Amino acid sequence: MQQNEAEQPITDNLEADTVIQDNEGENIPPYEQQLAEEQRKANEYLDLLRRTQADFINYKRRVAQEQAEARSVAQSAVIERLLPVLDDLGRVMASVPEELTDNPWAQGVLLSSRQLLNTIEQLGVRPLGAPGEPFDPYKHEALMRIPRSDMTEGTIIEVIRPGYTIGERILRPAQVIVSSAPTAEG
Repeated sequence: MQQNEAEQPITDNLEADTVIQDNEGENIPPYEQQLAEEQRKANEYLDLLRRTQADFINYKRRVAQEQAEARSVAQSAVIERLLPVLDDLGRVMASVPEELTDNPWAQGVLLSSRQLLNTIEQLGVRPLGAPGEPFDPYKHEALMRIPRSDMTEGTIIEVIRPGYTIGERILRPAQVIVSSAPTAEG
């Protein structure tokens, strides 16, 4: 008796004499209806898989973008901390007397200053502000305005402290002296 049960085909609760009608009134055999239902489920699962894959790809892209942004912020923070050191090295080199410029310590300070400047430039940092440039309030901080007839108004005369940018982000604006229109005398 057990052998007869094993030989019987499994129909998943389908009865051979059950007939279902479709929307147009035609008879659909039960196995075709089950096939259609399974195809519908397979399509739903495939759609779910595709959505999940797209969500995962978007997640990976978003995480990579957030990591790149975090690296950029951390790098900028470190560079901002190094800028005063670079300023001090520049002031030291500017104040070395002419007769001591060939001293080994002066050459060492000059070499260190150049190396630090080259390193931050390799990281994408660019200096801001140069005499003769037009004043830009987003990039420059005007410390003083001096009337000058030989320059157009709003031209940088002197850079007191250089500014720096990395990419589109301004790390520090340049502190400058800007020309203004001459005042009317008399």
